[in-house]
Amino acid sequence: MNIYILILISSILVNNYLMSQFLGICPFLGVSKDTSTAFGMGMAVTFVMALASLMAYIIQEFLLIPLNLEYLQTIAFILVIAVLVQIVEMVLKKVSFS
Repeated sequence: MNIYILILISSILVNNYLMSQFLGICPFLGVSKDTSTAFGMGMAVTFVMALASLMAYIIQEFLLIPLNLEYLQTIAFILVIAVLVQIVEMVLKKVSFS
């Protein structure tokens, strides 16, 4: 009986297929009217993800772990992603032709 409760909880909270697939819909619907804008959005997301993972690793290994601040990693990672998204947005507004 205990295993069934664990399966139910994991399928509702952890492995929720609908919610995990829903996360990709917002960027797709926002820029899917034109192929070039969708490609630009894809490149921006790829760039932010790559740079955010590098920055998060550096912050985790050289700042949070040595100072015993691992409990702040979620906040630190959210700040890293937010800053990078804002920077990419500003750069795209500057170089955008439309």
